[in-house]
Amino acid sequence: MAAKIAKQPTDRVTVRLPVSQIQQMQALVEANLYRNTTDVVYNALKQLLANQGAAAKQTIEAQQGMLELQRKLAEIEAIKGKLGL
Repeated sequence: MAAKIAKQPTDRVTVRLPVSQIQQMQALVEANLYRNTTDVVYNALKQLLANQGAAAKQTIEAQQGMLELQRKLAEIEAIKGKLGL
């Protein structure tokens, strides 16, 4: 019996683009550089995330760190309040 491979979750995203950009994407498809316009968008997004994904990850980690510090500070303030400090 073959092992089942779990699918990764996917979602749909709707993007409104100017007609000129859609025409440029269609030209890439007609030139057989991509199978369809979805592939154009997918590859562009993949490249963007590869180039800028590390910076985004650092920003998210910094924000999570700040939230954790704020939670700890609130805990300390609550303890100080209970102790009458």
